[in-house]
Amino acid sequence: IRPEAVLSHRSCPWGGHLIKMEATNVFIQNAPADPANMLVRPEVRALSPAYANPKPAEYSWQCLETYGPGNALMERTNCMWAIRLLSVLFGHSQCSTREHFFEKTRTVTRLALYRDFPERGDSTYVGTETISIARRLPHSSGSRYRLVFVFSTPEDNVPPRSLCDHHLPAFIDMFDQMLERVVNGPGFLDMRGVDAKMYLVLSLRAFNRGPPMIPHNSPCSEESFHISVGERLGLASWIRFKPHEKFHMSEYLQCFVERLGYQL
Repeated sequence: IRPEAVLSHRSCPWGGHLIKMEATNVFIQNAPADPANMLVRPEVRALSPAYANPKPAEYSWQCLETYGPGNALMERTNCMWAIRLLSVLFGHSQCSTREHFFEKTRTVTRLALYRDFPERGDSTYVGTETISIARRLPHSSGSRYRLVFVFSTPEDNVPPRSLCDHHLPAFIDMFDQMLERVVNGPGFLDMRGVDAKMYLVLSLRAFNRGPPMIPHNSPCSEESFHISVGERLGLASWIRFKPHEKFHMSEYLQCFVERLGYQL
């Protein structure tokens, strides 16, 4: 067995069996500066053509609903060869793999991305029955990662020793190669670029001198204020947003974006 890949298992405290597969030394091309950005948000994965139009015997993702950045209800298919072989090795997990992995028909799962968890710099997917963790190794290149995949099976059994001796070494070796192919495949770097610009965070400081300000087209108005820091953007004149009406955040943001020349 190659030292770069490991498969381990144990009884699950809440029933069934836990199986962990890990590739301990995977090279990542063009690895992100911040290792916590190694994995992308699930809703971004659904936008990639590589997942929307998968090759035969691969997998696909479609976002059904987004609950928040990095937290989505996903519809997917998965019939990769690795899952087929896993079904042979752990035949007692047939129900689990058929419902959540090894099926060409679409299944629904909730998937959430956590960054800097469980440790700083980690990138973690938490799904209905799976956990995936990407952790950068202390290597001078900054491009070596440990990738961990954990899932549960409904029965607390392990495959016969004879079956493991024949198939397990080959499977672990192929699993390591498959992970390296997937994370360095076409579109993965593009997805990280899309993920970095997927959301814009706006914050408002508590205002105790009246309603918030908004750009104004007429610099000569008596109600307008000159704000020098906005001159380079052509936004030197500002007025208070509806000072005599109840403030609504959604209305303010829509009006603010329109004054910048955009439409929500």
